[in-house]
Amino acid sequence: MACVSVNSLIRTLELEFLQPHPRPILQQMELIPFNKDLIQSLKAKLGFLIQLFDEFRMYGVEAIKDLETKLRDVAFRVEDEIETHVVDLYKEADEEMGQGDTEAKKTQHSHRLCHVLQHAIEDIDAIKEELEKVMMEYKHVVAVQGRDTTLDDDELVKMDGSGSSNHASHTEDIMVGKNNEFEAIRKMLIQHPSKQREVVSIQGMGGIGKTTLARQVYENRSIVSHFDRRLWVIVSQHHNKRQMLIGLLGPKDNVNNSSDEDLAYQLYQSLKGQRYLIVMDDIWSRESWNDVNSCFPDDINGSRVLLTTRVADVATCIGSNEYFSHQMQFLDQSESWELFHKKACKSHSVEFETIGRPIVEKCKGLPLAIVVVAGLFSKLNKLDEWKNTANALISSSTSTLDDEECWRILSLSYSHLPHNLKACFLYLGVFPEDYEIDASNLARLWAAEGFVKAFKNESFEAVARRYINELMDRNLIHVSERSSCGRKIKSFRVHDLLHAFCVREGQNQSLLHVVVESGSNLPQKGVRWIRVSIEDFDISALHSLSKHCRSIIYSEGSPIDAIILESFSLLRVLYATNFGIFKPNVYIHLRYLWISLQDDPSHSLFSNAWNLQTFRVYEDTGLHHLEFPQLLYIRGFEFKGAFPKSVHQNLQVISRLLARKCDHESLTKVPYLKKVTIIISETADCTKNLVCLQQLESLSLCVDIWCYEIPEIINNILLLKNIRKLRFDFDLMKFDWKVINVLSKLPRLEVLKLLVISSCYASKKWEVPENVKFCHLICLNIWYGNLKHWEVGAHNFPKLERLFLNDCCELREIPNSFAEILTLNLIQLERCHPFAVKSAKQIQADQLDYGNENMVVIEKYTRQLEEYSDEGEFDEDDSDESEFDNRPT
Repeated sequence: MACVSVNSLIRTLELEFLQPHPRPILQQMELIPFNKDLIQSLKAKLGFLIQLFDEFRMYGVEAIKDLETKLRDVAFRVEDEIETHVVDLYKEADEEMGQGDTEAKKTQHSHRLCHVLQHAIEDIDAIKEELEKVMMEYKHVVAVQGRDTTLDDDELVKMDGSGSSNHASHTEDIMVGKNNEFEAIRKMLIQHPSKQREVVSIQGMGGIGKTTLARQVYENRSIVSHFDRRLWVIVSQHHNKRQMLIGLLGPKDNVNNSSDEDLAYQLYQSLKGQRYLIVMDDIWSRESWNDVNSCFPDDINGSRVLLTTRVADVATCIGSNEYFSHQMQFLDQSESWELFHKKACKSHSVEFETIGRPIVEKCKGLPLAIVVVAGLFSKLNKLDEWKNTANALISSSTSTLDDEECWRILSLSYSHLPHNLKACFLYLGVFPEDYEIDASNLARLWAAEGFVKAFKNESFEAVARRYINELMDRNLIHVSERSSCGRKIKSFRVHDLLHAFCVREGQNQSLLHVVVESGSNLPQKGVRWIRVSIEDFDISALHSLSKHCRSIIYSEGSPIDAIILESFSLLRVLYATNFGIFKPNVYIHLRYLWISLQDDPSHSLFSNAWNLQTFRVYEDTGLHHLEFPQLLYIRGFEFKGAFPKSVHQNLQVISRLLARKCDHESLTKVPYLKKVTIIISETADCTKNLVCLQQLESLSLCVDIWCYEIPEIINNILLLKNIRKLRFDFDLMKFDWKVINVLSKLPRLEVLKLLVISSCYASKKWEVPENVKFCHLICLNIWYGNLKHWEVGAHNFPKLERLFLNDCCELREIPNSFAEILTLNLIQLERCHPFAVKSAKQIQADQLDYGNENMVVIEKYTRQLEEYSDEGEFDEDDSDESEFDNRPT
C-alpha cells in the first residue's frame, strides 16, 4: 500500500538533493548543505521501514495495513511539501527579481525545509515503533501457525495420509476444454518411458485451473491404478517445512512430538520402494521444494512429482526438463460459454444465451472469472434479474471482479509482490484496457515515477526489464511481441481481470482517477495519476485534483488540440501523444514529456524542468534540453541549435539526429550514448565522427540520398566495437551486397537490419565468402531488398537464430545451407515469393531431420504466383509505395 509513495519520495530526495548536479536554485539558496544529514537520514529510514513492511507482509495482519496507510500518507505529505517548496522558490525568484535580503531568504528557506524533514523523521520513527510492537505481538502466532492458511486459487484440497481426499469426490469440478491438457499431463505421468523420478509442472496465472486439472488427473482411474502411493500437499506462498511434512505424512500419534528431521525420515521410509505420485499444489518458490526434495526417494521405478505454480521460474528450476512442463491455456469462446452454461445451471434458451454471451466474453477465457460470474448468475432466476445484472457487469470495467473470491485471488497475487514490483504493477492501470504497452516506454515512465533507477552495475533499462520479466514469470502480463533477437520483451498486454484490479486498487489507494466521460464524479481525495479516455476533454475540469497530481496520461484526442496545465504545478509525467502544450514555464517537476507539438522550439522551453528524463515531440525541437543532467532520452523531428558546452553524463538515446549535427565537437559532448538514429540527407560524410561514441550499442542510419556511397560509412562503423544492433535504411542508386560482408568484423554484432531500396542497376547478388563469419549474429532482417541470388554457408552465420525477410519479392530461394544452422529457430517471411516460402519449409523439414524440433516458419501475406511475370519479376502495377512510408522504426 505504501510502495508507491515511499519509492516516489526516496527518488525525489535523490533527484532534488543528492544528485551531483542539483537544481541551480537549490544551490543558490544553499538549502542542501544545511539539511544534508536530515535528508540522508530520512532516505535511510524510509528504505529500512519499507523493507520491514516487505518482510512482514506475509502475515496479513490488519494492523500492518493500518500502519502502511499511515506511512503512505506521511510519504505523500512530505513529498508534496518538498516539491511545493521548490515551486515557491521559483515563484519568489520571479516576483522579487533579485530584490530583498538574500542571506535572510536562505536562512528562512533552509529552516522551512528543515522543519519538513524533522517532522517527517518523527512520523517515520513513530510508525517504526508501532510496527515493531505489532511484530512482537504476532511473532508467537506466526511460530504456532507456521504459515498462512489462505486458500489457493482453485479451491484447496486437503489429503489424509493414505492419499485419499478428506472430502467427497470432486465430480462437481467441471473441466471444460481441458481434455488435451489432461491427456498431456497423464502421458507425462504414466506413459513416458523414463523410470527416473521426474518432476512435472503445471504453470499458469491464478484462476486458470491448475489445481482443477491436477485434481482430475490425480483422481483418474489409470493414475490411481498405476501408482502405489498418492499424496497431495498444499504448499501455498508462505510455505512451512514442518506443515508440509505433516500434510504428506497425515495424522499420526507421534507427529507433534517429532522433530523436522524425524518427520522427513518417516516420509522417506514410507515412500521407499513405492511407485508414488506426489502433488505439490500452489508452489511459489524453490525453497519450498528444497525443504522436502530429499524426502522423495528415486528408486528408478517411474515415480512422479506433480507441481502447480504461478511462477514460470519455479517450474523451470524445479521441473525435470521442458518436456515435463505444461503451460495452461485460456478457454476459447465456445469452451468459455460451455463452462458458464454448466456452472450457471440455466436452460439453454435463446434469451439467456443472448444475455450471457457478452458476459462470458468479458471474462476473456479465464476459467476462474467465468466460474465466479456463473456462480453469481446461478442465484438469479428471472430474466429481468439477468438483464439488470448483466448490464451492470458489462458496463463496469471491474465486471468480473465483483465477487470477493475472485478479488481475493488477485489480491493474493498482488500482495505477494515485493514493494518495488507492487508499485510497477499498479502503474499499469494508467493505460487503457487491452492497451499494448511498449516495454521501453514503460521503463522510462517507471523511471519518471521513481519506481526504477540505475545502479552502479545496472542501467535503469536493465532494472526495468528485470521487473517486466518478473511480472511475466508471475503470469501477471502476457507478452505480445519480443524484440528482433527474441531476447527482450518488446510489448505486452495485461489481462482484463488484472488490469481491472490495478485500476480498482489504484482508486482505493487514492492513486488513480480515470476520466471516461465528461462530468464524471471526482474523487474526494487528491490523486497522483489521471488517465483521460475521452476525446475533446477540458483538463481544467480536473482543477480540484491538481494539487497532488503527478501524471496525466491522455489516451484519446485529436492532433491539433493543445492543453494548458498551469494549475498542475507538481506534474512530472505528461503522456499526451496527440496534443500540443503551451505556457511551459510552470512545469518545474516534469520528468517525462511526450507531446505532439510545442509553441516555439527556438527558445528554452521547460527551462526549469531540471530533472527532465524523457522528451519526445513530433516536430522540431532544441538541443538546449541537453542541459538537463538527468535527460536519458530525446527525440524530435529535427534538432535546432547547438549542443551544450558541457559533457552530458546520462544521455543514452537520441533519435532522429541530422547528420550535420554529428560534428566531432558535438559528439564528444554525449560520449555515453547507447543508441542513436542518424538521418543522412546530404553528401558530407558524418560517420567519421562516430568514433567518439565508443559506448554505442545500437546505431540506425537512414540514408535518403540517391547517389550516396556507403563503403566509407561501413569502414567508420567498424571503429565502434560495442555495437550490438545495426540498422541501415538505404535509398540508393547503387548498392553492392558484398559491402555488407565487412560488417562481420564487428566483434559484438547480434542484430543486423537491412532496409534497401535501390535502382534496377544495383547488385542483386549477395555472396558471402567462406572466410567471412558473423560470429555473434543472432538476428538478420532484410526489408525491401532487391536481393535475387543469395550464396551463403552455415559457417557464415554459426549462431543465427532468427531470419526475417520482408518484401523480398525477387528472392525465390533461401539457401539450403540454413538447414545446417542448428541454432536457427525462426524464419519469418512477409510478402515474399511463394517459392521462397517453399524453400523455408524445406529448411524446416531438414532441421527436423537434424533433430532441431524448435525451428518454425511463419509466413505472412505471401504473394500469389499470378502476381509475378514470366521472368519471375514482381509486377510493378501491384507495388504498394505506401509501404515505403511506413517502414518499421
